[in-house]
Amino acid sequence: MARGARRAKSPFRAALSPLHRLSISWRPGRTGMGNLVDIDRGEELVDESRSLDGLELCAVASGLFQDGDSQGFAELLEAIMMMQQRPQESALYIALWQLLLLSGWVGDVHHCWECGEVVDEASAMSWDGGQLVCRSCGSGMAVSAGMRKAVAAQLVQSNVRISHHDLLCWQRMIQDVLRQHGVRPPSSIVQER
Repeated sequence: MARGARRAKSPFRAALSPLHRLSISWRPGRTGMGNLVDIDRGEELVDESRSLDGLELCAVASGLFQDGDSQGFAELLEAIMMMQQRPQESALYIALWQLLLLSGWVGDVHHCWECGEVVDEASAMSWDGGQLVCRSCGSGMAVSAGMRKAVAAQLVQSNVRISHHDLLCWQRMIQDVLRQHGVRPPSSIVQER
């Protein structure tokens, strides 16, 4: 669509920076979308300190939502906006979780994903085989009630903090879900096992 945009003398090269709102105009072609005619770069979607995380979020979204899907863009934009508003240490995690939630790959943290039963807010659950389950449906990595509360709160509030231990637990959960579906986890959250 933007033929020659990467060339050094292209008038579009600077305007096509990633993670910015764009206002574009194009001329319809005989086939396909046509050609880019004009572009105005708008506001940054994420500040510079989070741009690498934003690009990694885009890469994950491209694995979650395939070409031709009727969804994907609005979900990615929502996750990017959420990432921008959250504390730096958990911003990428909450954005990834939101994408996984919107794509249907994870469920809410108050129900067992196996049997569907509501789990008491004070009870621990387990992460077993890429699923958050009650103690009667499986055993695996313990997921504390505090971690579940923090994840649920981060979905609706921007000022919630999460402990380092719970971040590591959340990191593993995200990695497991992405790997189960054949999507490469972002390098910034990959840990050695």
